[in-house]
Amino acid sequence: MRLRDYMHINVWLLPILLVLIPVILILFGSAFMTTPSTYYMTILNEGWSVKHGDFEVENAALKNLDIGTANTNDIVVISRLIPKEEVPSACLMFRSIQAAVTATIDGKVIYSYGDDYALRGELIPKHFNVIPLGNISEVGGKRITITFRVYEDNAFSGLSEVYYGNRNDVELAYIQKKRLPFFIGGFLTLFAFLLLTLSSYLYMYHGHDLSLIFSSIISFVLGAYNLAFNDIFCFISDNEVYFCLLEYVTLYSVPFAIITFLVSSHPELNTILNKTLIAINALFPIITLALHLFKVVHINNFVSTLHIIALSEAIMILPQLVLNVAKRYNEQKKSLEFTPRTSDSVLVLGLVIFIICSVVDIIKYNIFKFFVAGGEVSVDINFMTIGALCFVLCLFVFYFYHGIEHINSIYMKEHLEGLAYTDSLTGLMNRAKCMQYMASVQGNFALISLDMDNLKTVNDSLGHQEGDRMLSSFADILKQTFAGSALIGRTGGDEFLIAIENPVKGTCEKLIDDLRSRIKTFNQTEKSFNLSTSCGFAYSNEVSEKDANSVFVLADNRMYEEKESHHASKIDRFVNDIIGSSLHGKGGEADHA
Repeated sequence: MRLRDYMHINVWLLPILLVLIPVILILFGSAFMTTPSTYYMTILNEGWSVKHGDFEVENAALKNLDIGTANTNDIVVISRLIPKEEVPSACLMFRSIQAAVTATIDGKVIYSYGDDYALRGELIPKHFNVIPLGNISEVGGKRITITFRVYEDNAFSGLSEVYYGNRNDVELAYIQKKRLPFFIGGFLTLFAFLLLTLSSYLYMYHGHDLSLIFSSIISFVLGAYNLAFNDIFCFISDNEVYFCLLEYVTLYSVPFAIITFLVSSHPELNTILNKTLIAINALFPIITLALHLFKVVHINNFVSTLHIIALSEAIMILPQLVLNVAKRYNEQKKSLEFTPRTSDSVLVLGLVIFIICSVVDIIKYNIFKFFVAGGEVSVDINFMTIGALCFVLCLFVFYFYHGIEHINSIYMKEHLEGLAYTDSLTGLMNRAKCMQYMASVQGNFALISLDMDNLKTVNDSLGHQEGDRMLSSFADILKQTFAGSALIGRTGGDEFLIAIENPVKGTCEKLIDDLRSRIKTFNQTEKSFNLSTSCGFAYSNEVSEKDANSVFVLADNRMYEEKESHHASKIDRFVNDIIGSSLHGKGGEADHA
C-alpha cells in the first residue's frame, strides 16, 4: 500500500487521541476523585492578621494578599481564630516554601518544622504542614499563630491556602483539586517506562537509533516534574528532600532531553552549535546538583537561569527544525509518495504547542511571583502540563508515522533495486546482480552454471515470441527447483547461474536431477518446443583460491564439457540417421532390382 493511501486511512489517529484525553479524564473522575467530604472541611481564606516586616494588615483574605517577596531572615506571621465546628481528627493544613514553620495556640507551641534543615545549612523543602488541633471543644475560638522564618532569597511571595477539617478530608480535597496534573503526570511517567523498555529492546536488537530512548527521558522528566511541582509526592512519601531535588533536577533536564531527541532524530540538526547546546544542557543539572550537595549554592537559585537558557535555545533550535521540515516537505512534494501529513510536521506541532504553553507558564510564574498579589503560590503549571501531554502524544504519533515512512522507504528501495537488478523477461536476477553477488560471497558455497539448449533454433524457426516463452518457462522451472537458493540469475541470452550457500555433499547433484525431472515433465505437455540444458557445478572447497571467480570457472568448464558431450551425441545421432537412411535406400534398390 502506498504511503499516501496509508496516511489517508490513518489520519483519524491524532483526532481520536485528542478526543480520548478528555474522555479518560472524565472516566478518571472515580469515586475517590469526586466523593465530597465525609465530615466538615473548608478553606480558611478570610479573617487573617498578617505581618511581614513593615507590612501589616488585619482581617485579610490570604488569597489576594500582596505581602511582597520573602527573603533570607524575613519573618512572616499570620494568625486567626480557630473555627468552632466540631470535626473528628480536626487539623489545619497548608503549604510552606523554603521556610521553617512554628504554630502556637495562645502562645503555646503545638507544631514546628524546618529548623533542623536550617541548622545544617540545607535547603528547606516545600512541605505540607498538617497541624492536629485535638479536641475542638477545647481549642475552638482560640487564636492560632503561624510563623514562617525564611532562609532563602525570593523564597515565596504569597501565602498558601489554609485548609480546616478532618485530615482525610483536607488531603482528599487537595488531591481532587490537582486531579489534572495528577493524572497527566502519572500517565507521562508510566508512559516513559513503557517507552524505555521498548527503546532498550529496539536499541539492542534492531539498530542504534537513540531517539526513542531520549523520547522516554522527555516523558519521564515532564511527568516527574509535574508530579513534584504539584506536591503529589508529599502525600505518598515523607522523603521530601529527595522529591524537592527531583523537582529541580527534572526541570533542569527538560532542555537536555528535548534537544538530544531532536538531534538524534534529525541528523541535519547534528551541528557543532547544537552539540555545544547539548553539552551545556547536560552539564547544567549536574553542576547545579553538585553545588547544592556540597552546600555551595542551593539548587533553587538557578530557576531564572534555566528560563533564560530554555527560551534562548527555543529561539535557536525551533527555526532550524521548521526550516529543515519545510525543506524536506518541498523535496517530498516532487515524489509520487508525497503526503501533507508527515512525521516531522506532527513533531513540530507538538513541540510548538509545548514551547508556547511553557513560555506562558514561565511568564505567568514570574509575573505572579514579583508583581501580582497572591504570589507564585497561586500559580499552577496547567498550560505546561497540557503542553507536555500534547508533546508526548505527538511523539507517539511521530513514531507511528515515522514507522510508516520507514517501511515505505524500504519498500521503495527494494522496488528500485528490483528494477535495477531484475531481468525483465524472466524475473530472475540480472547479470549486474550476479556480478555483485560474485564479488561479495564468501565461506562455503556452490555455483551451478547452466546453458539452455536450442534457443537460437526456436528463435529462427518459431520466432522470438516463442523464444521468449521458452526462456520464461525455463526460468519458472529454475525458480521451482532452486527455491531458497542464494541466487538464481540470468547472465546472458541462454546462460544462467545458481548460487547455493552452505551446501552439503551431493546438494548440487540432487538439485540438477530434480531440474531434469521437472524439464522432462514439462516436455511431455509442451507441443511447440522441448527444453533441455547443459549443467556444470563446483563447490568452493574444490578450488584452492576459495574465490567465486575460480569456482565459477570450474563450474562453467564442466558445463561446457557436458554441452560438448550433448553436441557430440547429437552429431552421432544425425550421422546414424543419415547412414541408416542411405543403407536403407541402397538395400531397397538392390532388392527392387
